[in-house]
Amino acid sequence: MLHEFLLAERDEILALCSKKIARLADSMSSSDEMERGLPVFYDELIEVLRADIDESGEAHNNSIESVHRASAERRGKESLKLGYSISQVVHGYGALCQAITQYIQENSSETASPREFNRLNFCLDIAIAEAVTEFNRGQRENAERDEVLRLGFLAHELRNALTSASLASQLIITGKVGANGSTSRILENAHRRMRDIIDRSLVEVRLRNESTGQYQRCRVIHLVSEVEATAWFEASAKSIQVCVEVAPELEVFIDRHLIISALSNLVQNAIKFTKQGGIVWIRGKAVGGRVLLEIEDQCGGLPPGEAEELFKAFSQMGTDKSGLGIGLTISRRAVSLNKGILSVRDIPHQGCVFSIDLPKASSPLPTT
Repeated sequence: MLHEFLLAERDEILALCSKKIARLADSMSSSDEMERGLPVFYDELIEVLRADIDESGEAHNNSIESVHRASAERRGKESLKLGYSISQVVHGYGALCQAITQYIQENSSETASPREFNRLNFCLDIAIAEAVTEFNRGQRENAERDEVLRLGFLAHELRNALTSASLASQLIITGKVGANGSTSRILENAHRRMRDIIDRSLVEVRLRNESTGQYQRCRVIHLVSEVEATAWFEASAKSIQVCVEVAPELEVFIDRHLIISALSNLVQNAIKFTKQGGIVWIRGKAVGGRVLLEIEDQCGGLPPGEAEELFKAFSQMGTDKSGLGIGLTISRRAVSLNKGILSVRDIPHQGCVFSIDLPKASSPLPTT
């Protein structure tokens, strides 16, 4: 009987299965739940095959589904948490099936009956379906949770800016403060903050709904000059000098709106985190068939190993927590849509250099 053979050779078959899964998972991490998952399913499979000796029919099929559902759901959920793909979830069960078949062929003179193999495949189908269903459900829940969190941040930031603007406006209207004093600057800052939030949200909508950009030939110096002009007020408020070093002949093929948005966000961040009276550099140069734009700040440097963390949604470094924490995430996507690369280099105890690597105008028009 197949169930007797599987019980007697349990450890050897599961060891063979583990080797197959390790090759599929490559360097992916595991967990206690993942390690327990297939052995639990294996033991359930033995019980189903043992019970099937005297039972048959649709009613028994339903009982098989209920037996495997809980363990399969746990495996699907754990796979998502560990960053596995749907393919790896499916292949995990496939590896067990292969291990059983291979081990029977190599170590047993008896063959399983067609009914036993049908039951084996039926159990695998049920387990895969339940695991994938749970995996997909978890993905949807994560996406919905991220969206709620994003909307919450957006509403919170807009409310803060609107509250500042309303208070400043009320003080000016009632004549309690002058129209040209520090309160008017608070009003201007609040309006600018709301504009930035809305502009960035519109860029994100474009990135989500448009698979291609609206490309055109642009001079890099014109892009930088526009960004520098809009950043002047914030820089002057902190007595920060913005130094531009861009070769005037450089041209790129880009979606102008997306690159302006990304560049503006990087320059605004550089000003935000640079100390009072510091310097922010904007450089542009040709490197082979590419154009390299660099924004260097004087933020004091990053904690070790934190560079890539900056690009994660809702990640914020430093003591200034104003903003949504999604600007760099959006900027990287905007640059990527232009066949570019956005990266960061840390200068310990001094600052950061954010680099936008784009194709020169002489290169072919970016395609998806």
